[in-house]
Amino acid sequence: MKINERGECIGKLFKIGELAELAGVSKRTIDYYTQLGLLEPLRSESNYRYYPEESLEYLRLIHVLKKQNLTLEEIKERVQTMKNLSFSVEEIANKIEHLQEQMKHIQEEVLELKPLLQHLNKQQMKLMTKPLAQQGYGLLHALAILLGENPFI
Repeated sequence: MKINERGECIGKLFKIGELAELAGVSKRTIDYYTQLGLLEPLRSESNYRYYPEESLEYLRLIHVLKKQNLTLEEIKERVQTMKNLSFSVEEIANKIEHLQEQMKHIQEEVLELKPLLQHLNKQQMKLMTKPLAQQGYGLLHALAILLGENPFI
């Protein structure tokens, strides 16, 4: 949330219905995420909830992380961590989506390669796949670090 030197919110504020419509979710979903602490509204003097612009970015990030089958508790941990970083949530969500697209493309290429490898003898197959196995191990290790898991335990 961007706050100026007088403690005032900078940027557009949305009512719950506006935010829900812009994000393509229900008001009930916004309520639920607010209760879980995933979204932080500001309260008006008349006790109305207003959501800062960055809430749209967090909703987008939540959507991306849910597609990765993370639980809402895991998502909450990641959102809290990202709130403490100097990067924008939108930038992080874009990078995650880009990685997902790249991994999907790699998976498709591996499936295309599989029938071709069947025409090789064992020695040829070892020779051709050894660099892929080494890079695959490195990728697996990087993903484990990214997800906060140690692949060596």
